[in-house]
Amino acid sequence: MENVAREVCDRLVRRGDEVLVICADEPRGSPCRVGEVRVRRLAWCCKLANTNITLGLPLALVREPFDVVHTHLPTPWSADWSVLLARLLGRGSVLSYYNATVGEGLAGWAARAYEASLLRLTLRLADRIVVVSQRWRDELVARFPHSAGKIAVIPTGVDLERFVPGPRGDGRQLLFVGVLDRFHRYKGLDVLIDALAEVRAPFELTVVGEGELREEHERHVARLGLADRVRFAGRVRPEDLPGVYASSDLYVLPSDFAPQEGGYTLTALEAMASGLPVVLSDGAGEVAVDAERFGAGLRVPAGDSARLAEAIERLLADGEERRRMALAARAYVERHHSWEDIARRRRAVYAEAAQLGRDRRRSGRATRAAARQGR
Repeated sequence: MENVAREVCDRLVRRGDEVLVICADEPRGSPCRVGEVRVRRLAWCCKLANTNITLGLPLALVREPFDVVHTHLPTPWSADWSVLLARLLGRGSVLSYYNATVGEGLAGWAARAYEASLLRLTLRLADRIVVVSQRWRDELVARFPHSAGKIAVIPTGVDLERFVPGPRGDGRQLLFVGVLDRFHRYKGLDVLIDALAEVRAPFELTVVGEGELREEHERHVARLGLADRVRFAGRVRPEDLPGVYASSDLYVLPSDFAPQEGGYTLTALEAMASGLPVVLSDGAGEVAVDAERFGAGLRVPAGDSARLAEAIERLLADGEERRRMALAARAYVERHHSWEDIARRRRAVYAEAAQLGRDRRRSGRATRAAARQGR
């Protein structure tokens, strides 16, 4: 979600738009400018699941003379305040709905209560709703029929200049990229590790990502006797990530929770832009269907380590098939996931929302004038 916001904001600034990002100050002391984009960092008091509670957000929004605010879910609090204040101030609002709000324990209870109550109001008040896939549009309309007329389907993009095909590995380099915390357990690294225990072809897996589950995954690898073939690289700097993709041979994402992925997970698109064939599970969302349909990779059932092992072994053994898929993967993202095109489409949605806000302000002024005349 943060990567999408950054990419779109960068391109809006290049077009001459005035952009301000308001977000939590995490990590604390983060810079107030990212590239050419201004950032206002707000102190936060606590977190609910992965949402920072920023008590200063309402006042920060009231003080800004914005035309349109673009906020995101699943981050309750910031999304709800942004949409509500935009409506009260007579401004436009756009809400990106990436996936359902989920959690474990108390956070799970709060997420279910939110989805059944406040979320409905936020969706109703938003001027426009952006989803990344047709599947998500259908699901939202089924749950919230009133949202049908305001939804725009705009997929996630990928930086085609930053992520480019490279020299490739030695034919056995596998790659997994994801956050290794409990909120991202659905990425399926445990399923991948189980699958690798069944792969007989030579391989080396690089796991990019950090989080509190890293030690658990490392113990899992050791129990299966894979410690010499699985390397945990930890957090990789953004500037180094393209090189990691370029030196790999196959990207694997065995996600088991499509509603959480949203539809087009960015790491899968980055891999395909880098000329990597992919093995994706059904849980990765629409990107898995597209990869199979366009010949860019293989799709397997979520949670099925045996089928995942078969797919990995098939591509490790067939260099020619990997090369064909690599070309198809790059062609697919060039055609469907250019950030330039996606920023243009989002900007059109912003213009619609801003106009709705202006119409409300004019209507409000006319109503107040009529009331004064009536007195």
